[in-house]
Amino acid sequence: MHTVSRSYFTTLAQALIRAGAVVDPHDPILAESGRHIRLVRVYQWLEEVVQRSGDADIGVRVHAHAHPAMLGQLGYAVMSCATLGDALERLVSLHPLTTNGSILRLEQNADEMRLIGFEVGPCAPRVFIDAGAAMTLGLLQWLTPACRFVPLEVELAYPEPADTTVLRELFGERLVFGRSYNSLRLSAEVCRLPLPTASPTLDRLHGEYAAARLEERIEGSTTARVRRALTEQLTMGQPTALEYLSERLRLSRRSLQNALEREGVSYSALLDEARLTQAHSLLHDSARSIKYIGATLGFRDPSSFHKACLRWFGVPPGEYRKLREAT
Repeated sequence: MHTVSRSYFTTLAQALIRAGAVVDPHDPILAESGRHIRLVRVYQWLEEVVQRSGDADIGVRVHAHAHPAMLGQLGYAVMSCATLGDALERLVSLHPLTTNGSILRLEQNADEMRLIGFEVGPCAPRVFIDAGAAMTLGLLQWLTPACRFVPLEVELAYPEPADTTVLRELFGERLVFGRSYNSLRLSAEVCRLPLPTASPTLDRLHGEYAAARLEERIEGSTTARVRRALTEQLTMGQPTALEYLSERLRLSRRSLQNALEREGVSYSALLDEARLTQAHSLLHDSARSIKYIGATLGFRDPSSFHKACLRWFGVPPGEYRKLREAT
């Protein structure tokens, strides 16, 4: 089951209300208990908010209300980092505590850092994507109040709207639409900005606390064990069939399936997720042939890998490699 944390949803809902969204105060989702909410329920609620408000850009407008509280108590772990780049790295590491409906990756070189998000849950509506990008950028700008920077480029996983005025006012002129992922690209100079809230002592303490929360929430689950095992198997070019993984994890095939079912995921979905992340890395960071990469990821023939890349990235593997090289 794909979910989002209650703290993130609460912060998002409050930001939308402050931005002028028309919200039904009696909607059950606002009073739900529990630490996590089903992602499909959040998507439905957001689309209802857009319809009531009549404002397709309402997600972008939450930018002004972004705050570390969107991460709950873990917001302190981001605030205590030394630089904005360090804060980005911590955001990525803490992301599994916010939602299991997407994967965040951080790529960097001498000139820039790129934060990339791949959806692995249900397809997100535009308002959720806009709000996520706006709140992330707003949080980063909140952390560096002395420098009002703009991303070098923003990529969005939905078709270009008829009116992009509000989007360009926030994100700048370099917008790319229709991607199969979302991304923010920041200059290395911006990422080196020191945080006024930095504290080496608190950074260590908060980092340890965040690691403990990750261990408690994520690392001990069967899902996490399977993810780690799949990543290792794919990295080494080893078989990823369910029977191999169940033997490696010292569980019967049925026990493993039942454990994953109780956690709301399927083995096939986890395998697809692991293949996506490995394909992205190999196409971007290695010079290996596309045929080799497809075989390494367990695809029986090039056409199967070709179809998978179309589904993951919206383009064939060769074009995705060229696209990444161009950026």
